[in-house]
Amino acid sequence: MSRHKRKSGSSHKGYTEPRRKPQILTGLQYNKSVTFQVMNAPAIYNIAKERPHMAIIVDVRASQLTKDQPDFEVELILQCRGQSSNPPAGEEPTTFFETSLTYAGIFTLVNSTPESLEPQLLVDAPHILFPGARHVLSTLSREAGFLPVIIQKIDFAKLWQERKVTV
Repeated sequence: MSRHKRKSGSSHKGYTEPRRKPQILTGLQYNKSVTFQVMNAPAIYNIAKERPHMAIIVDVRASQLTKDQPDFEVELILQCRGQSSNPPAGEEPTTFFETSLTYAGIFTLVNSTPESLEPQLLVDAPHILFPGARHVLSTLSREAGFLPVIIQKIDFAKLWQERKVTV
């Protein structure tokens, strides 16, 4: 006989099944859409000697692939503008480039509950996708002739909470 007590989940004839923790399983990750536009090329390269300051907009979308199945596509959308960081007084920053990246992944949710579904898709999944998306943006900016873009870690839980308040 076991000395360990099991926490209740469902019970059948005295046997108590443990509650299982929700999990998110990662499948394929991919670039769904990418645009990168260098402004005023080639003249901009005479001005753009510094690492660009990034103005960034982040969005996350999730959609179920098949009704009644636990598979979802999650899209991490990053819209970025690389610009000069120290414009002369009274002037707008010079825009070096603009880019839009939709980096997506296929995720399977296991043991999910209605309460865990949204945080798994809008917090956990983009957290998994972010390193790949950040790498793509860094590579794109470097290949376009600029210093690599370095984006700091994004707190997707905080963004999700803020979004819930405004909706």
